[in-house]
Amino acid sequence: MFDGISTAVLLLYVILLLLALIVLTLLVLLVQSGIFTSVDEVKTGKPPVGQMILAYKFNRGPYNQAGQLFTEAAIIEPGNKKVGIYYDDPNKVESSKLRYVVGSILSVGSDQVNTDMVKKFTDNGFKIIHLPEVTYGVYTRFPHITTLSILIAVHKAYPKLQAYIEERKLCAYPFLEYYDGGHIHFWAPLSRQEEFFVPECETAAGGDQPTTEWDSTAHSNSSQSCDDDLQVSHDLPHSPVEEKSEKPVSESADESTNWPISGTDNQNSNNTNVETVEAKEDDQGSDDSSSSFELLKPELGTPTAE
Repeated sequence: MFDGISTAVLLLYVILLLLALIVLTLLVLLVQSGIFTSVDEVKTGKPPVGQMILAYKFNRGPYNQAGQLFTEAAIIEPGNKKVGIYYDDPNKVESSKLRYVVGSILSVGSDQVNTDMVKKFTDNGFKIIHLPEVTYGVYTRFPHITTLSILIAVHKAYPKLQAYIEERKLCAYPFLEYYDGGHIHFWAPLSRQEEFFVPECETAAGGDQPTTEWDSTAHSNSSQSCDDDLQVSHDLPHSPVEEKSEKPVSESADESTNWPISGTDNQNSNNTNVETVEAKEDDQGSDDSSSSFELLKPELGTPTAE
């Protein structure tokens, strides 16, 4: 069959065949990962997850390095759902100064917290924080099939979220990614935003200037606060919303960016006050405090960068 074909030509055919198989495999992987799948319609509604207790690590640096922390959290407790919180616009902030959090969910709502699991995370350098439940957030989702789905989802979801927020002049920040095993949920709260900032987001002691400068002129024709945005959004049902922040937070956005805008104006903001509260394991109504652990819960107040 191969009579008359030189070894060099035969080798070339084999190489071309292997390249074709590699390209076909990558194409199949891209299709399965969602390259031709659209994100769900962006909407305003109740976020996919409510009040939760999170074991987290804070970091500064390029967002594409967050995967290392996700892996670390998964190694400690593979069965837990994961959350990423992203505070800064990478088109405006140096990649080395981007702030983000990766966490493992220890409990949702009134679910009991496993103190042994808390110890496993804290022994590995994680901290514990309580994140609030909010009634309204800007939300979309994308199927999570493979690791490649994450990259595809990020490039598809955030531009649509940003366009939705800017079109309606909403004040939605920071941005969260919630991984439930089947989908990647992208959302940003429309109230109580400051309670999603961990203490490490504060300005460093010694009076260092914030590392983030937000463009406060992008929506200069709108002087409404985050809470006002809830009232003017035509997508929201006419029903009461959760407790509002006492101080309005100015929305900040740059229409030229491809990343969701945090909407914080740091120049006139106050540092986040942090209080330590003690959470106790509920053992059928028992008041036994021997299994208690500390939760960091930021109070309301616009955070500033370190």
